[in-house]
Amino acid sequence: MSSRGIPPGVVVVKPGEYLSLLGKRYGASVAQLRRWNGLISNTIHPGQRLRIRPPATSFSVKLVTQPVLKVPVLAVHVNLAHPEVSIRPLLPPPGVGRGGEVLQRLAWRTRLVAAINGGYFHPRTFWPAGDLVVSGRQLVKGSIQTALAITPDKRARVMVGPQTWRGYETVIANGPYILRRGRLVVTPRAEGYSDPAIWGRARRSAVGVVNERYLIFVSTKMELTLSELGKVMAKLGAKEAIVLDGGSSTGLVWKGETLIRPGRALSYGIGIFLGAKPVGQRARG
Repeated sequence: MSSRGIPPGVVVVKPGEYLSLLGKRYGASVAQLRRWNGLISNTIHPGQRLRIRPPATSFSVKLVTQPVLKVPVLAVHVNLAHPEVSIRPLLPPPGVGRGGEVLQRLAWRTRLVAAINGGYFHPRTFWPAGDLVVSGRQLVKGSIQTALAITPDKRARVMVGPQTWRGYETVIANGPYILRRGRLVVTPRAEGYSDPAIWGRARRSAVGVVNERYLIFVSTKMELTLSELGKVMAKLGAKEAIVLDGGSSTGLVWKGETLIRPGRALSYGIGIFLGAKPVGQRARG
């Protein structure tokens, strides 16, 4: 059959093909294929047009400030399918683990749209508690097993368990899990957390995955439990979500304006960029 008239990201099902086979071929799960195509079962038929990538969205990066479940949150929606959008950790000038930096200074980068605090770190050494991969190079091997991982072609997923991270451009390990497959999952002790502050009430930041091309970063000044934060992330449309550092580390910068100011220096931040050229640090006056 001619491919003329078939839009990018769509294939025509051939005889003998089935959903899981196409998923393996194009790097998508059966659940994703069903969601992208509005399928109520795994049944497909020859000649059917099937979307094998998430539908394109028109936005690049946007900030949504309306309350969610009566919680005043700042939510940065990120469309990784946009060719000029990228995400990378923001490291202090001396390098990771060589001292902390305030979020406002970490956000002094060209083409940066938004910055949010990163993961847990040692309060004296500023060494991150979880794995950290920047530009394909693993800078930190930590003890946290849950991570946001992004491939060089900008596909994001939340992964669990020790990994080599080979083939990933960016990895930010933190937790615990609060949403898994769209369901609330709050079992910090099972993930190895013993500090009661992890599941107590605190200012919170989190990252959620709607699909492999759509992320949502959230910060709030309101003190929440992990369950409350998970419900907020689910309401926003996330299917997977993990907690970032919180409490006095919670912070968010949007287009150069500090909307939530952390109460301490950070080991690193997370930057969302919009621009086709390589990013770099702005000169300081």
